[in-house]
Amino acid sequence: MMFRPGSLIARLSWRLILLQFLTLTLMVIFASTPEPEQRGLIELDEDVPHEIARHLVLEGDRLTIRNREELIARVADFPDFWVLVTDQAGRRLEYGPVPDDVRAMFTGLQRLVEAKIYWDNSSAHRAVIAQRLTSPAGTVTVATGGGPTLPFVISRLQEINPFFLALLAALTTVSALIIPYLVRRDLSGVARVVDEAARIDIDKPGTRLTEANVPPELQAMVGAINAALTRLDEGLEKRQRFLATAAHELRTPIAILTMRIETLPPGPERAKILMDVARLASLSEQLLDLQRLEENSARFRKLELNRLAAEAVADLAPLALGVGATLAFDASAEPVEISGDAQSIQSVVTNLVQNAISHGGQGVEISIEVRSPAQLRVSDNGPGIPPADRQRIFDPFFRRSGVAGSGLGLHLVQQIVALHGGEIVATDAQGGGAEFTVSFPPARPA
Repeated sequence: MMFRPGSLIARLSWRLILLQFLTLTLMVIFASTPEPEQRGLIELDEDVPHEIARHLVLEGDRLTIRNREELIARVADFPDFWVLVTDQAGRRLEYGPVPDDVRAMFTGLQRLVEAKIYWDNSSAHRAVIAQRLTSPAGTVTVATGGGPTLPFVISRLQEINPFFLALLAALTTVSALIIPYLVRRDLSGVARVVDEAARIDIDKPGTRLTEANVPPELQAMVGAINAALTRLDEGLEKRQRFLATAAHELRTPIAILTMRIETLPPGPERAKILMDVARLASLSEQLLDLQRLEENSARFRKLELNRLAAEAVADLAPLALGVGATLAFDASAEPVEISGDAQSIQSVVTNLVQNAISHGGQGVEISIEVRSPAQLRVSDNGPGIPPADRQRIFDPFFRRSGVAGSGLGLHLVQQIVALHGGEIVATDAQGGGAEFTVSFPPARPA
């Protein structure tokens, strides 16, 4: 089962697996640790009786060890090594210096199944092991002493039932598979919270993280995040309410100011002031449009882009005439349908044209085109936009050096286009100047 490196599930799983492995290992070590009264005792190698039994044969009516040279070679370094063997028929075999007390003790050796005998302060030749074994000569009981020895721990480990070791390995394997699953299941609430947090959209208030099935240690953090989201929603609501109120309050004085300016005698100053007031009115309307669009984006309807652009250009004609600009509108030969909010789409056209009027200079020529499948182009023959600024001009409050404006117009246009699922790109116009290309998703067929 794979995890992301360093993830909480991975750390908990591996630590639990390691803890269980260490626990099982300590159990094995504890089982192989000698009791206090057995410490310091000699442990004979239990493989020796088995090896002797494998080499036992009957020659006539007598037990003997075949290939005795191999046994002699193995115990050559143990001069006190001895063997006492008895079969079920009472036949006996002795090899080496069998102690008299041991010989007397095992007079009925054939009835013995298994035994270990230790003497206080024993040496190797004073420890005895005896086992009933199966040999080529039949069932025999082999007693031996004075031979090869083993550390006590190794001897105890050899005594562990192989079934227990297999069970231990199976438990370890099953734990390694089950523990990650259990940890993942118990932390499923955390994974869900992560997914919900990744989907939080600042433009969609009311989103909260689910606190159900989250570990108690993390519920406080999730609750704090939800409280922060609540405060954020309240702050955004206050900001939006302020912007909407301010925009509404500005409409009347702007309209009055426009009427008074229009009564002034024609001239450069009148045109300049009229342009500034028009930009202020456009900004106010865009704030209202953006506010309305955020609240009613689900109420988009099918629109015809040619008609919307033509109406916006017609409304801008007096302004362009007043400042000496020229407008040219080229509609698509076929209907261009998009899904959106009509006032917001017209605000996009209005703002792009006003931007061209503001930055194009006296006598600027502006072209507005609508192309299939759903594209709007606004270009001019003004000074253009440096390549380094073509992304930054959409940032809020960005203004190029020596250029007037609030720095909000193009940002609001980009926001409106994004809310409609489109994109806007600034490039060079063919004849020099700037060109803005807005691409909308075509309306879906009914």
